[in-house]
Amino acid sequence: MKLVSIELHNFRQFVGTQEIAFADADDRNVTLIYGANGGGKTTLLNAFTWVLYGHTSPDFEQKDHLVTDSVWDDAAPGASLETSVSLSFEHNEIRYQLKRKVITRKEGGRQQPPQTESVRLDSMEPNGAWKTQKAHGECIDQILPTELSQFFFFNGERIERLVHRDAYEDIQRAIKTLLGLEQYEVALKYMPEVSKRLRAELRKLGSTQATSIVSEQDEVRDAIERLREEQQRLTSEVRHHEDEVEVVEAKLRANAPSAQLQKRRDEQERAYAAAKEREARARELRAGLLARQAYKIWLAQLLPDVEKEAIELRERGQLPSPLKRQFVDDLLANGECICGTPLRTGEAPHDHVERWRAKAGLAEVEGAWQQLQGRAQDVRAAAADLPERLRQANADIATAAEDARQAGAIVSDVSAQILKLPRENGQELERRRAALAQRLQDLRFRIHDIERELKELTEREGTLSKKLAKVELTDIQSAKIRRRIEVNDLAYAAIQSMYDAACEFVRARLDRKIREVFSRISVKSFNPELNSSFELQLWKGEGDDRFPAPKSTGENQLLSLSFIGALVALCKERSVEGNGSTILGRLGGMYPIVMDAPFGNLDTTYREQIARALPAMAPQVVVFTSLAQAEGVVAEELEGRVGAKYVVSIRTTKADVEHDSIALDGSSFDYVVPSAEADHATIEKVR
Repeated sequence: MKLVSIELHNFRQFVGTQEIAFADADDRNVTLIYGANGGGKTTLLNAFTWVLYGHTSPDFEQKDHLVTDSVWDDAAPGASLETSVSLSFEHNEIRYQLKRKVITRKEGGRQQPPQTESVRLDSMEPNGAWKTQKAHGECIDQILPTELSQFFFFNGERIERLVHRDAYEDIQRAIKTLLGLEQYEVALKYMPEVSKRLRAELRKLGSTQATSIVSEQDEVRDAIERLREEQQRLTSEVRHHEDEVEVVEAKLRANAPSAQLQKRRDEQERAYAAAKEREARARELRAGLLARQAYKIWLAQLLPDVEKEAIELRERGQLPSPLKRQFVDDLLANGECICGTPLRTGEAPHDHVERWRAKAGLAEVEGAWQQLQGRAQDVRAAAADLPERLRQANADIATAAEDARQAGAIVSDVSAQILKLPRENGQELERRRAALAQRLQDLRFRIHDIERELKELTEREGTLSKKLAKVELTDIQSAKIRRRIEVNDLAYAAIQSMYDAACEFVRARLDRKIREVFSRISVKSFNPELNSSFELQLWKGEGDDRFPAPKSTGENQLLSLSFIGALVALCKERSVEGNGSTILGRLGGMYPIVMDAPFGNLDTTYREQIARALPAMAPQVVVFTSLAQAEGVVAEELEGRVGAKYVVSIRTTKADVEHDSIALDGSSFDYVVPSAEADHATIEKVR
């Protein structure tokens, strides 16, 4: 989707017709729009989602209040007022013109919701003629599904919510949308119902044994479904409480009396996590030694007896070195092997011994024995070394456990110290944190129990399915129904496996791209991750020695932007790969990034990093910002990539504000104009 232009007509504070034409050159792909706080930047951002989907963001106040106030106030009672937004764009080399229009009838002084709404989407044919798309909603959904729009049109000050655990469902939904897995989800939703109906039919027609098995199977499956619903609900609650804990701890860090204590707790919690990880690795190593090496201790004790037996056999001539042909001939002539087995012509033992005549003189038996002796030495060495390795593993477990105990004790002590602070200095925050921690512990215990119960029930369900498959059914109809149940359940398992594999494929691909984008825009050596739970995380260190990185607002924003940049890059690759792509979905193409207030509450370093990164993150970038946010390093970084520049000029009826102007490209533009006849805003083009 390449944005061409947007036109607003009497939309919110923008009076009359206001238009923006977007930059789209490869080397100047940034459109920069300046506006004072409260001047209309958020309105411009919401104009995109409103024209595309008919809705605005959750933080957009008075959603049905669409007509410009000054236009409403000047209109006569009973007048019908038109408000519209038109968006011109291109997608996959097709030009589109979208217009959403509402009519609001004035009935009283207060603005009412619109009475009628109409949407028209036209596309340009190859011959240059315009064609109206009847199913405009489906067409827009094919170009940019609403589930993905939040990642391309967003408020920069709120984009860091993507790093919170509550956002994982949005990220997971984006991946599913990217894959186009709607048909899979429909199948996975209804196939269990099909199986349930078939089992109900079988209960009516089947034998007493089949009826009993199916009834128990239904009870087990219902229990599994209830547990999974509870698991999902509790997991969501855990994420919510974990985010709350992070918010509380951030407040404790920002609160001067508790800041140093919270910092110490952060350090000790990381130390505790690292110690528990070391302990787990040491326990795993010890378990592996016992499972794979312990038998060698007992085997080593048997080796002297084996060697003694071999020497005695050799001394008796029953194990000569090298093996002689005459020895084999004598065995065959006597009709008895050295082990006592009869050797009769035509039988397998006779043929087996006779084959050794060809090997006689090759010393293969002696070679095999020598090889066994070599392995015996390895067994002795391993048996001798194993006690020391086990002692070291036990020592590592004990050390790690003690480190974890000490870190835990310090964490508890820090909590006690914060609770001793005056109420206004962190005591209430600490009480809230403790309550959340206790609730999290209870939730995790319950989730652990659910996982155990699910495992037991799943195994029971599998056993019942096998029993049902073995039940003898005499009538043809019952046998057919049972076969349909089996096929339906197998198909469900196959589709679920394909669904999971597809999600994991795109998650892993996005994870790689997030790392690539983050490494380009961050000055710190942190490692981002989109984990298997679809959570955005940031780590310090690598491998077993990594631990969660302390994240500031700037780090959260960089991490969130990295995800968006990765999503844009993946959509671009999808368009290049075409229908033969290993990504299963239909979505692909070039998509813009349109963001409001990306430089919000960031320090100079992060502003510079984000300003430098934005132009390279998407083929087209639109930024709404205030002069205060964009001045200095931001303007310097963006200037070389800005292809279009506008100013939102505010006209206010207030007289007690100062006139403000903005100097851009050698000219002066009104920024805030007091003592106007009506409150409204206009858009002035700079370049």
